[in-house]
Amino acid sequence: MSRPTVDINDSIAYRIYVTNRLLRRSFLAMAERRGVDLGPEQWFVLNRLAWRDGRSQGELGEAIFADRPNLSRLIGALEKKGLLRREADKRDGRRMLVYLTDAGRETHDAFAAGVDSARASLFDGIEPEALEAAVAVLNRVRANAAALLEAE
Repeated sequence: MSRPTVDINDSIAYRIYVTNRLLRRSFLAMAERRGVDLGPEQWFVLNRLAWRDGRSQGELGEAIFADRPNLSRLIGALEKKGLLRREADKRDGRRMLVYLTDAGRETHDAFAAGVDSARASLFDGIEPEALEAAVAVLNRVRANAAALLEAE
């Protein structure tokens, strides 16, 4: 039997995957500690709306890298929780705009209050220059991966 030529432990993609899983678990634990019933993708929606309310569903999908079915599911779940509402766009009745409710803004703000300390713990011992380099590398990998998908 031949030995495999690739060890996933040497793979950056595998390390990103494992890190993503750990970040997700950490996020869910933080949300639970703060008494906030949110998953990371739901937080992404609330956060984007907190920065600019009244976005179309298409804009939100692009902003959080969610496909249409997943975004519809996310928005539906947040709407059921009373954290956002959808309204027809007054300029184009075919488009639905998404807005935070008062409860949505309160939930966003309650969770956001702990983000800075969580980030500080997460990035403890990492120099700012190293974080900047990591962001640059991840941005390049993301762009390359998108280009590979477009080439197919």
